[in-house]
Amino acid sequence: MSSGPKPEVVAAGLAEVLAAAGLHSPLVTIDGVASAGATRKTLFLTVQVGGDSGGETIAAVAQISSNNVLLGASMSVEDEAKLVDLAELAGVPVAAVLGASNDNESVGGPVVITRRIDGPTIPRHVLRLLEATPGLGDTLIGQCGAALAQLHRSGVDGVPESLPQLDADRPAAAYADQLGRTLDGIVDPHPVLRYGIRWLGQNLPSAPPSPAIVHGDFRNGNLIVNDTGLGAVLDWELAHVGDPMEDLAYLCLRTWRFGNDHLPAGGFGTIEALREAYVTAGGLWRDDAFHWWMTARTNWWGIGLAFQARNFTEGATASIVHAASGRRVVELEYDLLSLIESGA
Repeated sequence: MSSGPKPEVVAAGLAEVLAAAGLHSPLVTIDGVASAGATRKTLFLTVQVGGDSGGETIAAVAQISSNNVLLGASMSVEDEAKLVDLAELAGVPVAAVLGASNDNESVGGPVVITRRIDGPTIPRHVLRLLEATPGLGDTLIGQCGAALAQLHRSGVDGVPESLPQLDADRPAAAYADQLGRTLDGIVDPHPVLRYGIRWLGQNLPSAPPSPAIVHGDFRNGNLIVNDTGLGAVLDWELAHVGDPMEDLAYLCLRTWRFGNDHLPAGGFGTIEALREAYVTAGGLWRDDAFHWWMTARTNWWGIGLAFQARNFTEGATASIVHAASGRRVVELEYDLLSLIESGA
């Protein structure tokens, strides 16, 4: 924590957030800092509830948002916390929310504080765990399919006001239009991505029977995995109301397989197993929409990487993660053309 507010100031600010959420006289100790992501800093905490008089000790995690906004993210962290609560009620494994604040200045940015759940999240660590535990990958892909079905079947009543919503009657077309507008904002030309958007607009899939809560970033890297499988689904800042097939397709992008192309669902399962688990748990699988959304989200991530690189070259961020993003755009362009060819 070499930059930003001092650790003791941050700890006091986090305690204020927890007290406002109803915890009695919380004392916060910052135990460590995880590797910083492109948009959020993660702190490991010990929270003593009841102050010096004793009480419950809680292992917790605080995620503090930076100024580097993830492409497509617009929900406030307090509304994100409400959405996680809704997902938990629907039966989705989550890290239970302890408190959230959009504007606590002492913390250094909007923050969400949750209970800490043991298990790796770094994709290669997850894959090593799965390789070392026979059958755990099959268990995990089944749990992912079931969790997504539970989320998608939960309905959209009571969703937070700032949760983005795609056009209910034409979510795919609205998404393609949105991609085009985002690409318009990048000065450097990207003809492959432009071609992909045109293809998406000309090959729209079937519409979902009803809109659903979509996690928006459900993939290896945003899942806590332990020796029993799926511990929690993390990082809800890209959630929105839209087509549920988007989540299933995004999990299967080549980007998130981390070299395990023989297991296209997250690098740890088959698409057939994902489909079976999803349908068994009550989800409706649509093949045409699955392929369309794989193509659309590949295009989206290509644009996202180009957007991050532009932020670095224009001086909007000094993030080395964003600086390295530009060289990966061509990988997504290759994947995009491959998906278009297979679906033509």
